[in-house]
Amino acid sequence: MIDKARYRPRAPRWFNIVLRYTLGGYLKRRYRIRAVGADVFKTLRPPYVLIPTHHGTLDPFMISYFVPVPVYWVTSDGNMRSSVMKFLLGLVGSIPKSKSIPDMETIGWIVDVIRKRGGVVGIFAEGQASWDGHTQEIIPSTGKLVKLLKVPVVVAVLKGAYYSQPRWAWNKRPGDMEIEFKLVMDGAGAKARSAEDITAALEAAMAHDEEEWRENHPVRYRASGRAKHLELALFMCPHCGQVGTMRSYINRLYCRACGNVARLSRSYKFTAVGSSRPKFDSIREWDLWQREAFSALLENAAASPEAPVFADTGVLLLRGHRTNPLRPLRTGTMILYPDRIELATLLGERLSFPIPEIEGESVLKQQLFEFYQGKTLFQFRFPRRFQSARKWLSAIEALKALQAAAASGPR
Repeated sequence: MIDKARYRPRAPRWFNIVLRYTLGGYLKRRYRIRAVGADVFKTLRPPYVLIPTHHGTLDPFMISYFVPVPVYWVTSDGNMRSSVMKFLLGLVGSIPKSKSIPDMETIGWIVDVIRKRGGVVGIFAEGQASWDGHTQEIIPSTGKLVKLLKVPVVVAVLKGAYYSQPRWAWNKRPGDMEIEFKLVMDGAGAKARSAEDITAALEAAMAHDEEEWRENHPVRYRASGRAKHLELALFMCPHCGQVGTMRSYINRLYCRACGNVARLSRSYKFTAVGSSRPKFDSIREWDLWQREAFSALLENAAASPEAPVFADTGVLLLRGHRTNPLRPLRTGTMILYPDRIELATLLGERLSFPIPEIEGESVLKQQLFEFYQGKTLFQFRFPRRFQSARKWLSAIEALKALQAAAASGPR
């Protein structure tokens, strides 16, 4: 927990203006961003809630350029574990939140900004940046929070952002972007609707398919290395079904197990290389297949609880809590079993994390995998950039779903 006497979200208007016309202006030019529906801010006055779709770390700065008042962004507490970042993010009004875990302190800060300061709060209701460019399900409690606040809600849909700043890449590749602002409901509407209706309205307003948008807005991205580190997102080979064998090289993605290779074109379509033929046309199509195939693989693995499913070597385990600095704990091989994660350390120990005890699992940035066990945060850092943290997150989510289904029994 963060000591409220030491940290209080603040967003000085002068700093907001400086940031908007320096970093914000630079991003607008570099990524060729145009706004649609920004006229809503000419008549809308704070307090209100801003809920955007989410693609990358630059999203808040891109959106804030078009919002005439400071926005207090709710951000992962993992971004505030150094005193420098805590200070800088504090200047832009960041409100820390533990991913996927209910946090009354965070809600208290949001209520304070809205009701006492008459400010604007920005919430990434999807909980994490998209891995395939498609809008994700929003956190169910978002509707309840909006109903509690009883203020207008503006949705910002980022279009073209996924390929400009892919979740899985370290390098950016500027192209054309569009941010569409929509006033979804006013304060009276938020008060009158049920939480379920609010959630449904938000999902409808935020719905966006990057592939469909790109088909109607052709963009040739200027950066090379288009496929670099794509294996962080697409970690399963569609030809041989192996997990963790995908590797990228410049504009190509290939499997070390079966040798199949695909090239990612400038329009982000998979194309043939030699005798290899891609099974999918787009990242989105591959990802949809991967979700089903990976869940099926884990369901089959559940029949042998003592057989490892996959592993990663050289992993550094750190331990901490919330925004406090993390401390190294052990290094070793991280192994997934159907009922647990184990770390076989260099000291010969076996640290075990049962699946039912894992909470708030998430991927921070490109490949930092972390979760809570009780009140303790554990973070796993991978030494090589081809080691996918997303496959661990997907595995935990799938295994939890299988355990929940088994506990509910046959219908």
